[in-house]
Parts: sequence; structure tokens; C-alpha cells
Amino acid sequence: MIQMFIESLKNLVSKPETIKYPFAPSPEPKGYRGTILYNEELCIFCDKCENICPPGAIKFEVVDIESGKKQYNYNPYLCIYCGACVDACPKAEEGCLTQAEVRTPVMGESVIKDPKLGYFINEIDNPKEVEKKWRELEIRAAKSREELAEYKKAKRAAAKAAKAKASE
Repeated sequence: MIQMFIESLKNLVSKPETIKYPFAPSPEPKGYRGTILYNEELCIFCDKCENICPPGAIKFEVVDIESGKKQYNYNPYLCIYCGACVDACPKAEEGCLTQAEVRTPVMGESVIKDPKLGYFINEIDNPKEVEKKWRELEIRAAKSREELAEYKKAKRAAAKAAKAKASE
């Protein structure tokens, strides 16, 4: 009891060990799993990160059917920061996908604008638009994948027909 009283008196005159939250941000602990950063130059567009992402926070949209060119889209507000995409990425060692020790701003305060986050989030101006725009992107991405599959199928059929005609 006396020991507890002495500790209490020490705490009255000593400086507190906590931070002045919410006025000062709390520091991130070492190894903090933060925002996923993307380097387009290193990406081979294998879709492994998209396929393994549990909440579906990564979507590739086909932007050019003939070349098959894809565009990386990432929703940091949907991401659970598990790092599965970084683990699945064959180019992660080179820095294609990295998990930064940086937090994503709270939804509604601001929208992050960073080219390393992909195309989706850089097109959003109002935080209230994120959910609606993400749903629209999911529909566009699925449709673009279907169109690419149809294009490839038609191209294979045309090549097969040309080969059959040449062998006659």
C-alpha cells in the first residue's frame, strides 16, 4: 500500500509517458503494415496480387483490348493491410509492390493522391465517392476482362481458320 502511494506521488510530479493524442499522432510501431505502394515500371501484370487479395482491394482493368494492356487500381480504404499481395508478387523483391510503414488517412478527412497507389484513388476528389466509384470500377474491370477474353477467342478462331484454309 505504501509502495503504491509513493508511485502515485512520483506520477504527480513526473512528465507523462503518453502522447498528446489526438493532437499529436501516435508513432507507428516497427514493422507496421501500412499502405501498399505500387511501381508500374516493374509490374508484369500477372494478376497474382488481385487474385490473392482477401477483400478485393486490388483490381486490374484492361484499358487496351488489342495489346492487353492493364491498369492497376488499389483501394486503400478497402485494404486490410495483410500483405498477401506483396507476398504473392513475383516482383516484390525488386520493389513492384511494397508495404510502407505509413498510415492511410482516415476516410472523410482527405483522399490520398500518390501515383504509387495506382490510378483509382488519384481520380477521387471527394472521400464520399470512394465506395460508389470502386463499385463502378469493379463492373468496368469485369467487363473489360470479358471483352479481352472474347477478343482472344476470336483471334484464335481466325488464326485457326486461316491455318485450315492454308492447308487446303
